[in-house]
This record gives sequence, structure tokens and C-alpha cells, in this order.
Amino acid sequence: MFLVTDQLVQFRIKPKSTHYRRHGKTISLLDAYVVSGVLAARALPKGHYNPNNPITPRRYADGLESNDTEENMLFVVFYVPHKVAQSGKVPSLNAAKKMMVFRCRSRVERDVWCWALNTEIEKLARGRKDREEMWRNVGAAIPLDQGR
Repeated sequence: MFLVTDQLVQFRIKPKSTHYRRHGKTISLLDAYVVSGVLAARALPKGHYNPNNPITPRRYADGLESNDTEENMLFVVFYVPHKVAQSGKVPSLNAAKKMMVFRCRSRVERDVWCWALNTEIEKLARGRKDREEMWRNVGAAIPLDQGR
């Protein structure tokens, strides 16, 4: 997975090959948000997360050692499908969102990914002032009862 301006792109990487093919669709970060930790674990389908699983220490080929819990290595990106995001309309708050689940090797790696994604999402939102203003005006203020 690569973070490119305004989107996430997945590639299928094969050993002994210099040509990498894009895998799946690109994910627009417009109207996306990232959750991690326990919130990400709770977003998983039933049976995919058990908080009582024992912590398993891991050692990776590059020398990284980690013994973080499962929820400390998860983050989830919720996003609106590309066609809706690029249409210029502000999707409703209950619009169907898709999610992608990512598992990192350690909590530090997860935090770096979340920081990078959130920075890109915020940069994208601040660059589109008109869209941000539409989001702010979607809900109307509830008038106070003057008779009380």
C-alpha cells in the first residue's frame, strides 16, 4: 500500500520483478477517516477479534521485535466509494461507507500510518474550502423555544 496525494494505492509486489501491478481500486481519502486500537478491533466482523487471545511475541526478518496486543496493531480506514467522493456532492452522514482493515507489525508502525493518513486527509479537507463549508452547513441549528 502506498499513500499518494489524496489517495491510497495498492500494488501487488512479486519477488524478482521490477514491474509492479496495481491491485484493486485506488481509495480516495476525500471524506475518509481512520480509527485505530480498540475502536478498530470493534469494527471487525464478529469472530475476527478476541481480546482474550494471549500476546504472542514476534520477530521479523529485518530484526524488529514486537509483543504488542492485537488491537494495538490494527487500524481501519472508512471511506466513501470513489464515484461518490469525486461527484462534488457532500454525502449524507449515514451514507454507506466501505472499510479497509490494516494490520501493522507494531504499535509504532500503526501510529506512523495513522498520522500520515490523518495528515493527508486534513490537508485534502483544508484545500477544499467550499466542500468544508458545505459540510458545516449540512445540519441546521435547532432553534431555542422562545416561550420558556
